[in-house]
Amino acid sequence: MKIEKDAEKILKEFSKTLETIPDLEETHSTMDNVNLTREDIATKQNPEKIMKNAKTDKDGNLIVKKAEWIN
Repeated sequence: MKIEKDAEKILKEFSKTLETIPDLEETHSTMDNVNLTREDIATKQNPEKIMKNAKTDKDGNLIVKKAEWIN
């Protein structure tokens, strides 16, 4: 079959390509900054500024759009 012949050709060419890759020392990570953390600092918030553009009802409750995937 043509597909089998093509697959065999691809595998042979791939094997030849792999032979040209030099053997290198094993590496686990190429970056020195793995697992960096930062200090968690709370900042002062201004609720009035945050709520300025929010839609609310007469009692001050937020009005949001119902998710479209909910029936």
